[in-house]
Amino acid sequence: MRFYRGLYISPSIEKKRNKIIWKLRTGRPQPTIYVIALAKNSDQLEIYHSAMLKQKYYKKKNHAPYIVGLAVGYWNAVALVADMFEDVYKITGGYDVKSFFYCRRDFLL
Repeated sequence: MRFYRGLYISPSIEKKRNKIIWKLRTGRPQPTIYVIALAKNSDQLEIYHSAMLKQKYYKKKNHAPYIVGLAVGYWNAVALVADMFEDVYKITGGYDVKSFFYCRRDFLL
């Protein structure tokens, strides 16, 4: 898993950021956490439930997701995605979120 340095996080879990990241990396259960990652296909972003990352597919280095956001609950994740698009539009004048994050290369391994 690779996490964006400027990770977008729901305000309610801001103080628990490091603990949540540690739990995601070690496979600990987190029933309310949703992950926002860069899409592998032509879409911009994908929202995963944290339990999906426990699958063997995501453990392989070439399938590891680029995580750009963490949220509590699905609807908070959707709101966070909207915030991301708004921020990218303010900075670039466009909505290509995927290219914006890839060009920055600020991912922790």
